[in-house]
Formats: sequence, C-alpha cells, structure tokens
Amino acid sequence: MDFRISAADSAVIHSDFIKQTSILADKEGIDVHYLDFSEYDTAAAALSAKENSDFLEALKDGSKKSLLWFVNCDSLAPLNVAVTYSLRTALTTRQTNNTQSVFIATKASLLMMFANREAPFYQSHFRLTGYSG
Repeated sequence: MDFRISAADSAVIHSDFIKQTSILADKEGIDVHYLDFSEYDTAAAALSAKENSDFLEALKDGSKKSLLWFVNCDSLAPLNVAVTYSLRTALTTRQTNNTQSVFIATKASLLMMFANREAPFYQSHFRLTGYSG
C-alpha cells in the first residue's frame, strides 16, 4: 500500500495532529511544509503565492524527504480545478518520491477529491481518519 498521499477529515482529526506529526517528522530530518488554503481565494492563488515558494519547490522537487500539509484544501475538490490534476501528476508520477502529502479538508471535499471516479486522486490515497457522519 502506498502512503505517499493521505487524507484526513478536518472534523475528525485531533487538534494537535498536525503539530505533533510535524515535530516527529522534523526530528527525523524531514522537511515540513504547511499550506492553509483557507487563506486564499482559490487553490491556484494559494499555490502560486510568493510566500509559499518553499512549499511549491518541495512539491516539484521530490528528491528531499518532505512532509507537505494541504490544510483546509477544500478549494482543490471541485472537478473543474485544473491545478488539482497538476498536483496529482507531481505527486504520483515520479520514479523516486520522498514526499508525503496530507490533505485535510471536510468530508464532502475529501469525497469529491478521492472517492469520485472522475476525481484526480481517485483511489490514490490512504485515509488517516474515517469520514465524519
């Protein structure tokens, strides 16, 4: 099973999960990058913002051990968001990939991104949580 792309329901995940996991990753020499999509109007704006250049570089490179947090990434869920398909390509097609990505969003968004047959990440993830009811 491939754990490089994981998903967690924001309503279920423990409030300290990101912080504690990031601390553990840092202790293991893994670069940690965090992007809160709720701070931007669109997913494309979040990924192209200058302040997120380190996040984007880690996403594109893949040679260093990295943990990428896609937090409140509901803006990636609609099927017409082209940048989501680009993310899938970047995260799933490398020969060697040292990048672990964690997508945290609402149940509805996670279902659109990962459970819809037409979605870019359809069945290409590991669920860290069940989906809340």
